[in-house]
Amino acid sequence: MKENTAFKNKPIARDEVLKTTSLLYFKEALFNEEYEDCKELVWIAKRFGARKDDIRKVIAESNRGVRVGRGNEAKKGKGGRLRFY
Repeated sequence: MKENTAFKNKPIARDEVLKTTSLLYFKEALFNEEYEDCKELVWIAKRFGARKDDIRKVIAESNRGVRVGRGNEAKKGKGGRLRFY
C-alpha cells in the first residue's frame, strides 16, 4: 500500500486531495467559462484548506490559457481562444 502513495515517506492527507480536486474543478470551470459555478468551487476549495495564493494561481493559469480537463473538443487540432497548442 505504501508504494501507491505520491510521497514515499508521507501519505497524502484526505483534505489535501480534496483541496487539489476542488481547485482542478475550479480551473476547469474557468476554462469552460462556467462562472456561475466558480463561487461555490472557491468556497469548497477554501473549506478544504486552499489559500488565497492557490486560488490566485489557478486564475492566473486560466488567464494564460493553461488547459485542463478531458480534451474532448469538437474541433480537435483547430485551437481556439486562449489555447496555445
